[in-house]
Amino acid sequence: MTARLAALSVAALVFAVGAPAGPWDRRASGARSTRAAGFGPRWVGAGRVLDQRLPARRRDRRDAQLPDALEHLASALRGGLAVGPAVRQVASRAPDPLGTELRPLVVALDGGAPVATALRGWAAAPGASRDVQLVVAALTLGAAAGGEVARSVDGLAATLRERRALQAEVRALATQARASAGVLAVAPIAFAALVTTIEPGAVAFLVASPLGLLCLGLGLGLEGLGALWMARITGSVA
Repeated sequence: MTARLAALSVAALVFAVGAPAGPWDRRASGARSTRAAGFGPRWVGAGRVLDQRLPARRRDRRDAQLPDALEHLASALRGGLAVGPAVRQVASRAPDPLGTELRPLVVALDGGAPVATALRGWAAAPGASRDVQLVVAALTLGAAAGGEVARSVDGLAATLRERRALQAEVRALATQARASAGVLAVAPIAFAALVTTIEPGAVAFLVASPLGLLCLGLGLGLEGLGALWMARITGSVA
């Protein structure tokens, strides 16, 4: 009876580790390719996570304000303004932190700097994200080439909105995957503790006999491999 319970415990452990973590993990694995395509920068440093947390939040808020600002910019362009005056108008109305970042750009324009030079200064500033660089590239091209700049700005605003929606979905899938991985990692340990309370002799079999030690080592090894595998999947989409 003791050997049978111990074997049952190991079998349950192997099944829990080897079982797939559900559709969330598969979707999270697919989201890894989405991130690899360039969606969103990561500001994570080994020893600087706490120092970067607040700036990262400000950057995220700033990037969230970009689509609305671009729509206002497109309206100003349709009203007959050039790129430089339109940027000044948007900067005067933009909330912080976007408004704070646009003020040096306006100062440069008021000082006589070309639009392209002022925009490149914004893109080169510390904390400039890929969204900011994309906006700067589009506005610089529009200021130099002319044409239907307002339509291009509207399209860029829609693209940034879709990108942020996709980033939010990826984060949600990663959270679901981590929760599923945590349950699968804890389940074999909880089951082993339950078997121990029901049949204490199972512990003696696992630690005092060669077969039991073999089963215990195999189970712990599979548990560790499964935990590393799930951590790799969920960490790649964090």
